[in-house]
Amino acid sequence: MNRREALGALATGAGVAAAGAAVWPLAAALVEPVGAGPPQQAPWVDVAAEKEITEAPMKASLRVAVRDGFFTILEEMGAVWLRKSDGRIVALSVTCPHLGCGIGVDGKSGFVCPCHDSRFGGDGSYIRGPSPRPMDPLPVRVEEGRLLVQALRFATGTKVRRAT
Repeated sequence: MNRREALGALATGAGVAAAGAAVWPLAAALVEPVGAGPPQQAPWVDVAAEKEITEAPMKASLRVAVRDGFFTILEEMGAVWLRKSDGRIVALSVTCPHLGCGIGVDGKSGFVCPCHDSRFGGDGSYIRGPSPRPMDPLPVRVEEGRLLVQALRFATGTKVRRAT
């Protein structure tokens, strides 16, 4: 093998390696959905002690433990309004169904979105404003005196409640 043939083989090998590096992400993106399995269910988050919940709305953060390399960190998944209603605990998403602004407590035992003045009742029902639907309820369960809320997220701007 002479020098010209060796350089040609080296150039061909480098070209094949570069083409493989360029095609690899595309191949991985096409194959990944096939082996992904069923979608993961939203996590259940411990937010408060059951005895802390009263008829007055209480805001609680949804922090989920997420493995990040070597460390486990708490990732903020949003927040909920918690309150007792007719003896049962209700959890309502703080995210406004209109455009995703944070909903606050209205002084008149209801909720209000400060961005576009959507108003909701104490049970999350729609009263007035541009919101296309009532506040989004979240599943709640009690285990060993602790209140767990499922950290679901919903699409904004739609009349139909759809988890994202």
